[in-house]
Amino acid sequence: MNNSFQTTTDQILVFTLDEMSYALLLPTVVRVIHTVEVRRLPKAPEIISGIINVQGQIIPVADIRKRFGLVARETDPDDRMIIADTGKRKVALFVDTVTGIKDLSTRQFVNSKENLPFAEYIKGVAKVDNELILIYDLEQFLSLDEEKELEQALKQKNK
Repeated sequence: MNNSFQTTTDQILVFTLDEMSYALLLPTVVRVIHTVEVRRLPKAPEIISGIINVQGQIIPVADIRKRFGLVARETDPDDRMIIADTGKRKVALFVDTVTGIKDLSTRQFVNSKENLPFAEYIKGVAKVDNELILIYDLEQFLSLDEEKELEQALKQKNK
């Protein structure tokens, strides 16, 4: 999995939340699905809305609106879920729309760790087609405490 921007061109999957554009590196994306019913997962971290069953695999669903401090809203039947691989586990992310795949060259990318140290969940910012896109950092998806809490909640679910 290539999570760096060292190649001359990477691809990103662009999605929206409240009409703002975000992206994930394409190699982290497993698939995009229509929103499905989410089952509550007791004792999960606050950012975890619940779980879904995708082809027999239980996948935690994250509310990245909470992570980014956006206003919560009701799920719309036209919303999508992006199933992505954090490196530790697969997660589903609620998004408003998926706008497509874009090519991203290194000169279009600004590393947020160097220039925006306060943006801990953002890997960087890209300017693509005159649009600023925040690239979400899946490696920072859950804190260590949240990861442990989620692991315990999933274990209890399987009992």
